[in-house]
Amino acid sequence: MPQISLRISKNIDIVQLDFNELFAAIHDVLREAPNVDVSTCQSGVIHEDFSYIGLGEDKRTKVYLELYWVETEQRVAIKKQLALQLMKILEDYIVPEVEQQKLICIPRVRIANFGVLDQDYYISQRTPAVS
Repeated sequence: MPQISLRISKNIDIVQLDFNELFAAIHDVLREAPNVDVSTCQSGVIHEDFSYIGLGEDKRTKVYLELYWVETEQRVAIKKQLALQLMKILEDYIVPEVEQQKLICIPRVRIANFGVLDQDYYISQRTPAVS
């Protein structure tokens, strides 16, 4: 049930980026995390309509990966290691492509807690109709 959002600033040409490969690498790393069911993971890209970075410098970019999950003691224990693995993926897959666009890319990773399931965070109990 993790949710992954990659926020990309407006000045990055996302046509140059391979998101399928990127998210496949992220999901591979998440498979190693305790009790993470990657088949329920919801991942996506938010390409901002407006971005203001630093002092409004055109060459600076935003590449901000957010992972939300319900924290457990086991997940908290691996959080830093996981963040470093996710950062490495961004540095390998995204940074070179952004730098080829003559932009400055310093990615960020945030791993955050949804809170308590059915108290802070809710998932529909609806059974989807399959055609």
